[in-house]
Amino acid sequence: MGVVSAAADLVVAVFSLTIAVAAPLLDAQTVLPPGLHPAPLVELKRWYAAEFGDYLVARPPGFFRGLVWLELAFQWPLAVATLYGLVARRRWVATTSLMAGVSTLTSMSAVLGEMLSSGKATPKLLQMYAPFAGFAVIAILHGLCSCSERTTSGSSLRPSARKKRV
Repeated sequence: MGVVSAAADLVVAVFSLTIAVAAPLLDAQTVLPPGLHPAPLVELKRWYAAEFGDYLVARPPGFFRGLVWLELAFQWPLAVATLYGLVARRRWVATTSLMAGVSTLTSMSAVLGEMLSSGKATPKLLQMYAPFAGFAVIAILHGLCSCSERTTSGSSLRPSARKKRV
């Protein structure tokens, strides 16, 4: 079980790092005024939209802008907290992982649903978004399994086994 847990930690760390970096640098361009970002970042976003055919990034509809605000206000701080929790081996990282996974899966459901139903998504674009849905599932399982391990093996279920202090 240790290898699976370490692999889940690694996947959660990589995707949390991706969100922690990409959200303020690239995704924020969708909702913030145009002059706030340096030209190389604006060009990188433009290149990405053209290369992958990401019509949601090129001309973001209202629901996509709302999801970007959610990412900046909720998912980005969770990604930073999850990274810290993984590095510092904090118990609460299971909770932040679970929250990030549920939020990401909810967002990806809306985005992938739109892409698949519109018929505008290229296979290359779907390959770019699909890993985030996979991350979400792994993060949810990571959070659930970590919580259940600590609850069942921790001393919280056996208070009578503690030493009595005088």
